[in-house]
Amino acid sequence: MFLPTWQKPKYDDCMWLFRIICLDIFRTKPVKRLLNILLCTIILQTILQSIIFLQISTRPYWIKFSSMYCSSFFIIISIYSTPRIADAVINCLESSDVWPINATSRTIEQKIKLEVLYLNTFLIVSICMSLTGGVLHTIPLDDDREIFYTIAMIEDYLPQWKNVLCFMYRSSFLILPLLMGTPFYIAIYMCCQMRFQIYMLLHLWESLDQKLITNITDDEKYNEMVKKVLVLSIQKNSRIQRTLRKLINDFKHFVFLFTVVGALQIICLIFFVISFEGSLERRYSRFAMMTIPSGLVFIHVIVNGQMVEDITNRAFDEVLKSLDWSRWNKENKKLYLIVLSNNQKPLKLKFSESVSLNYKLGLGILKSTYSIVSLLWYLKKKSDLD
Repeated sequence: MFLPTWQKPKYDDCMWLFRIICLDIFRTKPVKRLLNILLCTIILQTILQSIIFLQISTRPYWIKFSSMYCSSFFIIISIYSTPRIADAVINCLESSDVWPINATSRTIEQKIKLEVLYLNTFLIVSICMSLTGGVLHTIPLDDDREIFYTIAMIEDYLPQWKNVLCFMYRSSFLILPLLMGTPFYIAIYMCCQMRFQIYMLLHLWESLDQKLITNITDDEKYNEMVKKVLVLSIQKNSRIQRTLRKLINDFKHFVFLFTVVGALQIICLIFFVISFEGSLERRYSRFAMMTIPSGLVFIHVIVNGQMVEDITNRAFDEVLKSLDWSRWNKENKKLYLIVLSNNQKPLKLKFSESVSLNYKLGLGILKSTYSIVSLLWYLKKKSDLD
């Protein structure tokens, strides 16, 4: 496959399909310009809607338009962050000496290829479902103006341009689902790249107990080989941790913004579904094509973050602590202590003292969502009774 020179990374990338779709495309100057135009348009639209919200602050008005209003902020953050996150990830990986997947053993290479095949399948299925949802949103329904404030605003204030402007607005739904999910696809890409490097590092440590090395009778030659492996593993482990720390520091503010705006969007969407007085029957397909890909992306982000933590836990508990170091000389034992001290704590995608990308975070989000649904449902029932 021909790729322009600006798309070729300086490392052997087994996840090239993931990278091209979710990172390289958004690093090109034409796409960046288009994103800037789209960003300015959505910001202007959101400002106008905010002004009118302040003038018409009624409960029915808020119920109808709040979900799409909060979605606008999520879209703005997604469009703004995607090129910057993509640049940061590629630059970090290019400077971190990424090993090719065939650097250690055939077994590890096949394992990584199998995981990449699954991830590519997930990416294609998720994007196809998101684009299907986008196409469904471009098909007009009778009461769309009761949900999409922009359509209502165009029909009320610019009726002579209604057909053209509504067509342009609906056309944006073809790309917005991809834009909203891309920062999270990049997070999955980053987690997988880190995990694949740890797979190979783990194999390097395991090789210290393999018969190929332990059967060497010459102690000097044996210790020389052990030293090479330990030094190489310390250097590699240091690069992985340094790369992860840099990426986390670069992403912290985006994580905070996505957390706040995402929580507001979930609350408003649930509130809309519970309180909407119109018919949702013809919108089930839209909701399905919106929620299923979102759920898949959420699950894969959480699972891949947990897998990074699990593999580093296994490296320390099952591999490093069980190495037979009885034949090692004093220098190698010191290097071994450095390796142990560097890996006592599992590698986590930790964005604050209490927030890491793992099952605990995913469970906390699900519990919070359930609590919000229960509260809003209770308030809705109580309001109906009154």
